[in-house]
Amino acid sequence: MLNHREKRRYLAVMYEGDIFFQPNQMHEKIVSRFKELFGFLHAELAFLKLYDSELDSILFIGCKLKYLDDLLVSLSMTQPSLTVVSLSGTLKKLRKNVARLNIGNIKNNAN
Repeated sequence: MLNHREKRRYLAVMYEGDIFFQPNQMHEKIVSRFKELFGFLHAELAFLKLYDSELDSILFIGCKLKYLDDLLVSLSMTQPSLTVVSLSGTLKKLRKNVARLNIGNIKNNAN
């Protein structure tokens, strides 16, 4: 049997709200919402993982490609509101995309 590595996708998620959340707290909220909607087994199979973004209100989340649609649905139903800023197949490209977007300008224009 051949070893097959499953494809992953990485999302940059911007969260907003009056209350400051730690990245681990937001990740737990996302995972718990994913479990509520799709079950514990799907959450384990999706292999949702948090990556360091080095930005205060941006999360980098990785998941298996097969479960990307489920993750996007669970992100849209999570409180506080979450916005997917960028999506990529590699972390390196995702970091470049987010750096190019000037997230600070997006937040200032939204207010």
